[in-house]
Amino acid sequence: PFLVMELLEGESLYELLSRERRLSLDHALRIASQTAKGLMKAHGSGVVHRDLKPENIFMARTEEGDTVAKILDFGLAKFYEPANEGGESTRLTREGALFGTPAYMAPEQAKGQGEVDHRCDLWALGCIVYECLTGKTVWNSDQGVAMILAQIAGAPIPRPSRLRPDLPPNFDDWFLKALDREPDRRFQSAKEFAVSLERALKPAPGAAKRASLHSEEEGQLIDKLVEPASPDSWNGIAAQRQSPDAEPGPQSAPSSNEPQLPSIAAPDAPAGGSGLGKAIAVLLLVAAMAIGGYAFWLYVVHPPEPSGPSPAASSVASVETPPAPLPSSSEPLETAPYALQIASAQKLLSENKQTEALSMFREAFNAGGTRVARGLLNQAGTALRPDKGYCHLTGLSRPRPFDNTSKPSRTTVAVSDAGPLFVWVDNHEDSRKRQAYGVLLDQALRRVSPARGLTPEAEGASHPQLIPAGNRIALLYWDGQGSAPGVYVRLVERDGRIAGPARRISTRTRNDYSPALARAEDGTFWAVWQENDKGDLFTRHLDGELKPLGDAVRLTAFGSEDTTEARHPALDVAHGRLNIAFELVKGQSTLIMALTIALEDPDLAKGISDEAPKQDGKKAQGDDKEKGSKDRHLGTLHQVSADEGKHAQPQIACTKIGCFVVWDDEKAGALAAFYDKSSTEPMWRRELASLGNRPSIATNGNEAAVAWFEVKNKRVMFARIGRDGIEEPSLVGKMNAFQPYPDIIATPKEWFVSWRDFEAGRLEGYLVRVVCGEHNK
Repeated sequence: PFLVMELLEGESLYELLSRERRLSLDHALRIASQTAKGLMKAHGSGVVHRDLKPENIFMARTEEGDTVAKILDFGLAKFYEPANEGGESTRLTREGALFGTPAYMAPEQAKGQGEVDHRCDLWALGCIVYECLTGKTVWNSDQGVAMILAQIAGAPIPRPSRLRPDLPPNFDDWFLKALDREPDRRFQSAKEFAVSLERALKPAPGAAKRASLHSEEEGQLIDKLVEPASPDSWNGIAAQRQSPDAEPGPQSAPSSNEPQLPSIAAPDAPAGGSGLGKAIAVLLLVAAMAIGGYAFWLYVVHPPEPSGPSPAASSVASVETPPAPLPSSSEPLETAPYALQIASAQKLLSENKQTEALSMFREAFNAGGTRVARGLLNQAGTALRPDKGYCHLTGLSRPRPFDNTSKPSRTTVAVSDAGPLFVWVDNHEDSRKRQAYGVLLDQALRRVSPARGLTPEAEGASHPQLIPAGNRIALLYWDGQGSAPGVYVRLVERDGRIAGPARRISTRTRNDYSPALARAEDGTFWAVWQENDKGDLFTRHLDGELKPLGDAVRLTAFGSEDTTEARHPALDVAHGRLNIAFELVKGQSTLIMALTIALEDPDLAKGISDEAPKQDGKKAQGDDKEKGSKDRHLGTLHQVSADEGKHAQPQIACTKIGCFVVWDDEKAGALAAFYDKSSTEPMWRRELASLGNRPSIATNGNEAAVAWFEVKNKRVMFARIGRDGIEEPSLVGKMNAFQPYPDIIATPKEWFVSWRDFEAGRLEGYLVRVVCGEHNK
């Protein structure tokens, strides 16, 4: 017998908090809501977890690169089981027994009461929400279990706004209810917990109010006990937070000018009867003595956030006094001994000295660059060994600064005469914001510029894409958070400096836009994206400076079924038309479709209206041929995939002879289709790689090439593709688990492929340069 269990890739919430200290409101709300949904399922089945904590919440990565919270370790779960058939239920939690992690125990758990129910899980989740938002545990865990239990028994519930003044005013009230010591006054269900939390973190206008102090005496103690927090005290949660169930380490002696807790001696245990219930009584006595010093605990252990300008003031100041431009360097910026050896290995590889480069990567690893050097050595050891195929590596890079360990998004690259510009999204500067950053690389793909922020206005930048724009580069991204969400474009210099304003080109709504950008032969740009509230595609025409040449127009209106949705568009502008590949979702199945629209089509200027066409006997352009269908679209629509299935992530690229579409199929692997420039219907469909996943395609105008993953074999593959098929693929890198599809960029003689992989358990972005020989005859 054996058990089949789900394989999860990701990290625990504890690891996330250790790295990022505290989370944005949206991120914390998403984690709490997903966890509450899991608790609803457990509680609905009569199961109480009883040991909910950050270590037992796992941030699992999805195939799309997102994360979803999953509850682990039900080893202490409580349930009721009949003692015998027809008999009374036997309580598996005995009176006086302690189960769980002290820092997250509800009062009834801490007392060992037998009537613990599902509401103890909601208490623990409230503690976790506090920790996600403030970067600290609710209770001071430095003094051991006895002090934790004492605080749970009677210390004032801390106000989160003291640690994070930017929290919505209603959140303090929500937290006081979540941690009410009387279970009947807490939230009574996980659903009520989650709904109330969303209202507290996203209050309706005019509904905000700040919770009052616990008592008048507390307010009078503030001036006496609270000192301004030193900035040094906020060097990160990893330095100040240990696992709540870890044994407390030795305590350093406090300085003479620091307030000290009152000295507490544990009373002698009464003679006879050494059961756990009496031990609990001792702990409660300790609690009663400890509560006298609660003011110190509340206001010194939980001091206010360091004083500083408000976010709005900081923003204004940054506009008035912009920092001086950071100079680029012609030399690699990583200077540690192992980093210099990595730079030497990269130089050797750029000179086609593959054996020497591999040896130098190995020396860099032996020199102490364990994490970074190991990742590059693994990549080089995979891609530089003899293999079939017509292409080989002449460059390998881990472009982000070596000390940056924050999780990057899908990466992208553009190449100019200044060198490759590598761009990604992370939150290494501010855990509350995800920004796009760029670094310039030299001929050996070594970083020669600092990481420069490219989206300072964004709250949650996502899906960056770079397109060469003459002597500059166009950046496309979407912002899914903040007060002005939408699809944005801006120009950046070839060295990665901002060259123009960020322009929002979509509606101002929070959507999963999945935008794409392409440059036309006349130097203008076209952008296309999805809008989930309508489930359709939109486009906008931009000039060479990325200024809109008209309004956004609707390209599709799939109204035949409520479950029909167009998503994940890919775009190329060639042969006098927009060539768009996208997913058409119909219930549980997905089709890959190709929509072609002539640039001279007059309907492209006005798009499809929201109103259904009039029934006057005439069929509107693009109406589906099937009788009674309400589907509408501009241009010509053709099915690319042979049948319905689990098709995903189409990509499109056009050469002089026609356009190629590649996509992922759950059963058949990576697939491809080709249609001639004189036709809008696929000429052929074929298998690209039976074990392939997440294919991506690019063209230099004359020829096209595809990069894809083989998740089963943990490889990144590359091959050129033409009208007559695909050549024998080449191995160009390694990868693990499902990652966002790779980015591939073409120059006249070289190809660049970037993707995400694991580096010592952390996600990291990699880049290779590929050169190909003669085509397969």
